[in-house]
Amino acid sequence: MMKRNQIISERLRQNNGFTLIEVIAVLIIAAIIAAVVVVGGTSTADVNLQAEVDTLKSHLRYAQYLAMNDIPPTRWGISVGSSSYTLVKDFGGTPSTPFHLPNESSATHDFSPIAAAVVTVLFDEWGSPNNTSITFGGQTITITANTGFIP
Repeated sequence: MMKRNQIISERLRQNNGFTLIEVIAVLIIAAIIAAVVVVGGTSTADVNLQAEVDTLKSHLRYAQYLAMNDIPPTRWGISVGSSSYTLVKDFGGTPSTPFHLPNESSATHDFSPIAAAVVTVLFDEWGSPNNTSITFGGQTITITANTGFIP
């Protein structure tokens, strides 16, 4: 009995572990440091550029959808300028006046701080494009030639 009490008292005197409060404090400090690193690592310009690229891709897919579903077959596309783009319908080689883009208040989508190469991408009734790439803000959007796939 004496030996057991002696062992218990020796173990109570030894403080080899961390308390719960110390572990929680270290986790909170690590979380704050991780949040600062993540926020400081991404710039808003990169996020805005990716958002504009994704919006352009969705508008290209919309133009492709219109071209594949228009009767009689008519080529639809996106006409990209240096700081904006519009949805156009091709009437025998001449693009028409711009049409309203989905979720836009006008026919023109403006992306002023981002530079783009001037190009018009038109889709035929099979969804195939006439141009297969668009340079937009330093990124290249590639459209697969025969299938019209926009990754």
